[in-house]
Amino acid sequence: MKVLRKSSFLAVAVLIAIVQLGCGDQYRPVANPVVSPGGQPQTPHFAWVVNFNPSGLGTTTEIDVSGDTNIGVNNMGQGSVALAFPPNSLALFVANRDNDTVTEYLPTLTSVGPTTISLFPGSRPVFLNSGRAGFMYVVNSGTTSACPNGGSLSVIPITTLSVSNTVCVGPNPTTMAQSSVNFFAYVINQGDGSVSAIDTGPSLAGTITAQQGLGQNPVSITASTNGSWIFIVTQGDGVSPGTLDIVGSGGTTVAASVPLGVRPTFSVIDPVLNRLYVANSGDNTVSVFDASNVNPSGSTPIPLLATVPVGTNPIGITPLANSSNFYVANAGSNDVTVVSANSFSPLTTVPLPAGANPVFIASDPTSSKVYVADQGISATTIIRTVDNTVAGNIASPPQVQGCISNCALQQPMMIVTQ
Repeated sequence: MKVLRKSSFLAVAVLIAIVQLGCGDQYRPVANPVVSPGGQPQTPHFAWVVNFNPSGLGTTTEIDVSGDTNIGVNNMGQGSVALAFPPNSLALFVANRDNDTVTEYLPTLTSVGPTTISLFPGSRPVFLNSGRAGFMYVVNSGTTSACPNGGSLSVIPITTLSVSNTVCVGPNPTTMAQSSVNFFAYVINQGDGSVSAIDTGPSLAGTITAQQGLGQNPVSITASTNGSWIFIVTQGDGVSPGTLDIVGSGGTTVAASVPLGVRPTFSVIDPVLNRLYVANSGDNTVSVFDASNVNPSGSTPIPLLATVPVGTNPIGITPLANSSNFYVANAGSNDVTVVSANSFSPLTTVPLPAGANPVFIASDPTSSKVYVADQGISATTIIRTVDNTVAGNIASPPQVQGCISNCALQQPMMIVTQ
């Protein structure tokens, strides 16, 4: 699932660090890029890959967008599986599932070490997201003493870098979305097929189930660009088409539903074109909706702009910031389909390395590069968008630190850019 972040100047990072960052108990060096002199100053951009390590500490890999180089590997906690930036922040948060912690650090500074934020024992954090500046929200899949009957959602203010609130949700939550306007958060509970609505208290405002109009087996959730709507992708029985369920932010019932393709798995908002893309893994298509024209009471609750044929088993989509194309990672055919955002026509297919098994795709803010997390080969593939060719493959770190020969590598899980 792809994440686009607003670019920020490095000088801002210093100010944010002074105001926001608590001191960590360890220091791990992070390399800073060297920007070539001459010409108009340019803001450097980076991609960060979180790597899962079954044998030790997980890591993040920092990739320089302009140079296609690995400029830093940072140790995180046990079982690192997800990462995210809060809005308008350079503080990167990483969920460490296997030791119930979240790591926070500023990649642009070498003088301040990471902070480890402890959660309730047994929390097993699996996802992070935020639509609210100054806060990070953590989805915890495990049961704890505070929430013995299900998972939970933890709130971390950036000013304190400690958990301020934990709200109990349903069993085995997997992902969430949050409105950027009223800050209601919605959490998908895979264990019982429900969605928990969390208000700004924070407290549980309600649970959306089939009785409230929710489709069977919700798998992906996205907030609209204007924060007014929550889009929930449900798979149904995996044979018949799934549905897109629309909830007004702050609401606890489904306002409208529209059909999707077969076995949809992933959704993402294009904040520039104001579109919603949904990957339908069962029929190898992408549904494209006009998210600027939502009317649950109308005959067309959300207009379907196109259904685009792509590769086999699409699992991720990333739109370019320049609005030219969007890229679809196909796990079954082991490639990436490039689609015109204007004509909705597939333009070309970019092959990935043999056995790549892509699990995530993201693009950088300059629209010059696309990054694919290839779990099958423990590497990140870089695609150059000017000619849609592979610019390189960056291997994940070894599972055993210091290994230099015949090393088992960590698995890339997710990518963010800024």
